[in-house]
Amino acid sequence: MTALVLVFCLQGAPASCTEQHPLEDLSLQACLVRGQHYAAEWLAEHPKWILSRWRCEHNVPRQKPA
Repeated sequence: MTALVLVFCLQGAPASCTEQHPLEDLSLQACLVRGQHYAAEWLAEHPKWILSRWRCEHNVPRQKPA
């Protein structure tokens, strides 16, 4: 399965970014289609932010640092 990953940055501080993982367990096609829609909704709710980048990646659980 695939997870959507969106990176948003503050307009006035492009080095201040946050990574969002809103949708998981999607097919690749669903991730591509729904990713654009979700990003537009998020930006409408957070007008001081811009979308820096986004991707669909294999939904592999991330290991926590030891």
